[in-house]
Amino acid sequence: MVAQPTTRVQAQSTVLVPAGGHVCVGIDLHKDTMTVCVLVRGSGEIAYRKIACKNRDQVEAFFRALPRPHTVAIEAVGFYRWLWELLEPIVEKLVLCDATQARALAGRRLKTDREDAANVAELLLADRLPLAYAPPLEVQILRDWTRQRNRLSRDHARALHGVKSIMNMNNRPGSARLDSAGLHRYLLAFQALLPERHVKMLWQRQRQLSLLEEELGLCEREIARLLQSERFAAITRLLFTAPGVGPVVAATTIAEIGDFARFPDGKAIGRYAGLAPRLYNSGDKERHGHISKTGPSDLRWVLQQAAWTAIRCDERIKAQWLKISRTAGKKAAAVAIARKLLVLLWHMATTNQSYQRPPQPQEAA
Repeated sequence: MVAQPTTRVQAQSTVLVPAGGHVCVGIDLHKDTMTVCVLVRGSGEIAYRKIACKNRDQVEAFFRALPRPHTVAIEAVGFYRWLWELLEPIVEKLVLCDATQARALAGRRLKTDREDAANVAELLLADRLPLAYAPPLEVQILRDWTRQRNRLSRDHARALHGVKSIMNMNNRPGSARLDSAGLHRYLLAFQALLPERHVKMLWQRQRQLSLLEEELGLCEREIARLLQSERFAAITRLLFTAPGVGPVVAATTIAEIGDFARFPDGKAIGRYAGLAPRLYNSGDKERHGHISKTGPSDLRWVLQQAAWTAIRCDERIKAQWLKISRTAGKKAAAVAIARKLLVLLWHMATTNQSYQRPPQPQEAA
């Protein structure tokens, strides 16, 4: 059972002075406001404070004035990062709370900002707070750039699909591989053969592709610079030895996983990425469903691309894919290879061992 405070003193503008106890602080964060619950270990005194998020100076001043020792817990909502980066150099100890699990532990407790903040503080006090992973700043910067790059890449693919759709309507599919420069040359040579409306649409797509390719290049240069930094250089060189892994796959994997050692085994990292199949178990019946697709979608996306590349360039992985595809089909087998590739990368990172490619037939002879 969650420890209940013995005394509740509402304090809107002051900070409690602990009576020789550790201060536990729970934050219920919203986009416009945050509700802070300050709970003192030992005395059970509790105080609340509601602060506007846009008033950064007030937020900083409040947390600087916290008595020590203290621990501050933030709920892992989608926009927590600004507050984390603001408080990390200020507070004594900062942790990230898994909001879903914390709410489940609250039971039938009322759903209000104060009660949510108090629930986080009381779970922290009782050492029962479910924690989430907060990546270090360097990892977060890499994550921001890889996610931006991958979003632009998907936008680029959609723009190319629009170009192909217009050209197919006129029975002129053009080149199998196309970029903005290729489309520019094609339109200069053959625009007289296309309807005027479609020519205007294709020129729009060409300008869109040109801008996207420019922004993609900027992102990839930033990612390459980060991978060469002291923080990521060693793990990058290690992951590059795996089949199908290039700069984008390596950067996205490092950014989304962060610390590989936080996963105890390959099954845990597969579940985190959402590549593990769902399990339905009732009585003596057990059935595996589709993959769960929980966790970072960018990680699944790049691993799926890496899996197809690995299937083409590595005979051992190709043999595994062929064996699985006989019963599961080619696409499901490729998903299984993506999961195996992620487990391989985890094993390489945690053991500091590079990938050993299978010998070629002539080498084996």
